[in-house]
Amino acid sequence: MKLTEQPMNQMIQRLALVFVGIFAVSCVAVAVYQVVWVMPAKRCLEHNGWWDPFGRVCATPIFLPDLTHRPIGAPKLTPLSR
Repeated sequence: MKLTEQPMNQMIQRLALVFVGIFAVSCVAVAVYQVVWVMPAKRCLEHNGWWDPFGRVCATPIFLPDLTHRPIGAPKLTPLSR
């Protein structure tokens, strides 16, 4: 019987293929993570946006006095102060 015909040698080859397969799937998973989550977040932060990791949305910050049309530092109006 030759060394290449023994059943243990086939088991080692299968095990090597399993580890190569696991390594390949892990590499693809890391690449997808980088492309789908990390790169858009970096791009958003470079443009001074707000990155929402849950919705994966890049939002533009809005200056509050632009929204309320009040001058900067003006007190907040309450129903009692009117």
